[in-house]
Amino acid sequence: MKPNDKKYWLDKSSNVNKLVYLLYAACAALLIVESYYFIFGHKHGHFEFEQWFGFYAWFGFIAYISIVMSAKLFRRFIKRKENYYD
Repeated sequence: MKPNDKKYWLDKSSNVNKLVYLLYAACAALLIVESYYFIFGHKHGHFEFEQWFGFYAWFGFIAYISIVMSAKLFRRFIKRKENYYD
């Protein structure tokens, strides 16, 4: 590494750890809010399953997995050989 290379804030592992702890805290806060809303609030979903605890979290996770898996499948059809542009 050269002496005049710029240091970025994510180069320090302590800053990365702080960011991970912030993510954990945000997830815990959202879980607490969802629990409170599930117990004391009333959701007005269009379908019955929209009122289940954590439905939108599971729906988002399953959608994410579906997109990644379909992209891996689609990659097989569109990838080219390594020397395609040579």
